[in-house]
Amino acid sequence: MSKQQLRSQLSGVLSAISHSDILAQSEVIKDRLGRILEGKRDVACYMSMDEGEVDTGSIIETLFSQGKRVYLPRCTTTKRTGQVPLRYSVDNPETVKHHPHLTFHEMKTLGEVKQLTKQGKYGLKEPLIEDEKLSPLPPHLDVILVPGVAFTAGCARLGHGAGYYDDFFKRYALQHQGTAPLLVGISLKQQIIDKIPMDAHDRYMDCVVAGDGSLYCHKI
Repeated sequence: MSKQQLRSQLSGVLSAISHSDILAQSEVIKDRLGRILEGKRDVACYMSMDEGEVDTGSIIETLFSQGKRVYLPRCTTTKRTGQVPLRYSVDNPETVKHHPHLTFHEMKTLGEVKQLTKQGKYGLKEPLIEDEKLSPLPPHLDVILVPGVAFTAGCARLGHGAGYYDDFFKRYALQHQGTAPLLVGISLKQQIIDKIPMDAHDRYMDCVVAGDGSLYCHKI
């Protein structure tokens, strides 16, 4: 089954999950993350959508209460930020083309996070900035809590298809001499599936924490 077919198949499954079930699973994930994040200081998370994925509200609150430096993403494009495009034209491989990418921004307080409003193409709660040309290059991160449409027990990940996180992982390695933060997928139990087709540019998660308390590890 293709990636797009998997996304379509999972769309109905995820939209049918009750809000109470999502909140209950999200609490399990938050507790399971405790030991993984021990000793980690710089942690990137994301602001969850209203349905169909782990609710990150209490996770972010816990990160602040533990004294972590918390970073949240903003969806943008290389044309808006002026950062180097990392994709090339299919018709002319020597020609770079602008494309979507993520910038991560440090949130100083929980209050600052709670003031975020929905904006942009996807209607997500994102950090506000005055000038996208001043968007930072990838900051040092110890851990990235990564969303996805689906994951496997082998820590493969299926994203939404725009390539935001794939681009960021590559951009991070270029900025930080080939190093990488710990990549932790957080997943509702309904998002764990048997198989995901992986392309050459796709990254496996180092581990995946599921809403039933399961922990799947790839490298650790």
